[in-house]
Amino acid sequence: MNRNSKTHYLDILQIFRGIAALMVIVHHAVGSLSFYHQIDYLLLSYIGLLGKFGVDFFFILSGFIISYAAYYKYSEPDSFKKYIKNRIIRIYIPYLPIGILMYVLYTYYPSFSNGNREISLFTSVTLLPFGNPALSVAWSLIFELLFYFIFSISFFSRKAWNYFLLLWTVIILLFNYSSLHNLSINNNITFRILLSTYNIEFILGYVLSLLIIYKIKLSLNKIIIWLVMLFLVFFGINNFYTNTPYFFPNFLFSGVSFFILYYMITNYNYQLNKNSIMMIIGNASYSIYLIHNPLQLVILRMYPKINTVASLILSLTLVVIASCLFGYVYYLIFEKKCMNFIKSKILG
Repeated sequence: MNRNSKTHYLDILQIFRGIAALMVIVHHAVGSLSFYHQIDYLLLSYIGLLGKFGVDFFFILSGFIISYAAYYKYSEPDSFKKYIKNRIIRIYIPYLPIGILMYVLYTYYPSFSNGNREISLFTSVTLLPFGNPALSVAWSLIFELLFYFIFSISFFSRKAWNYFLLLWTVIILLFNYSSLHNLSINNNITFRILLSTYNIEFILGYVLSLLIIYKIKLSLNKIIIWLVMLFLVFFGINNFYTNTPYFFPNFLFSGVSFFILYYMITNYNYQLNKNSIMMIIGNASYSIYLIHNPLQLVILRMYPKINTVASLILSLTLVVIASCLFGYVYYLIFEKKCMNFIKSKILG
């Protein structure tokens, strides 16, 4: 396979990034509606619960995109240095303005927050796992950075990376679903993140990249069979245990997402209209993800009392539109202008 020419367009993934961002917006908006307006509709709660899985979707997409893009960069000069610089710039340049702003807000106006968690200045600035970041959604960026760092192994030895990945997966499962879970090491926040089951979603993204890169064919019939097996396993375990094991619904969602992504990437391998709404939202999804939570918190805190279904739908619509609009402006400033300027200076 020629590494100098990509055989798949990734436009369809931008659509999925946009969908994941919208899911997370709705998840947080439903929480705020419950907190500020005491809205408690079963259907709305279910939609909000589904929205939470948008982060799981992001993790699989990130694992895939990083792995897939790196495959075409390994043979380039200074590929590792370029990879590290690109990842640092990609994460921190859009994050730092809103991350620092939220730390200042929570420090001087603690009532702005709905929660009562301790906030770490060090983690809020560095995203290193030694405390809670001020920006609530930044917890997921800590996982992103961890995977980027560990994925660096692949630039030195693909074989070592694959062996490590297998070992890491086994250790994660053992520390979460065996008596090892009770060890005191799990009380350390750094080890909790390193051994979190969320990391398996990045690993799934890597596996997906291998299927696409090496053109491994899965027929629609096989995909359907795997999906049915996933559901049967889920319902079997759900009925066997009084409470479904921790993270198992996330695994189910991740498994379904894995096969959906495989099918869409292999069957919709063409360029999409860059000016379509979903492509625009997808391109700005990181910025939307960063700013939507404090934005929706302000909107729904100030929103008039909701007492009809129409006003409820209007409030959710307003939050989604505002998050996308402000997120797009943020994207233009910090991802397009600032990030490209810094890249031109650092990467040449």
